[in-house]
Amino acid sequence: MAHGDHSVHLITGVVEDTTTGRPVPEASVYLTAGPGPYPDIAAFSGADGSFTLSVRGAGVYTLQCRTPDDRTGEATVTAQGDSPTRVRLRV
Repeated sequence: MAHGDHSVHLITGVVEDTTTGRPVPEASVYLTAGPGPYPDIAAFSGADGSFTLSVRGAGVYTLQCRTPDDRTGEATVTAQGDSPTRVRLRV
């Protein structure tokens, strides 16, 4: 029996300011934990605060972000199925 899920899953979301609720552009978003090896890559949030990361394999991932002014946020998500997993990172 084959083990593991090697399909690609998308994690999409937005980086938001906790005080104003506004999107935070140019935040670096990266993975800090995942089921097995995970890519050492970062995405930058766009002008609307949005970002997308691709991961191989379903499971629980921890994401962190760092804003240009050094605020950080963290969230844990479960990637599974065909639809993108949505997450909100608050800083």
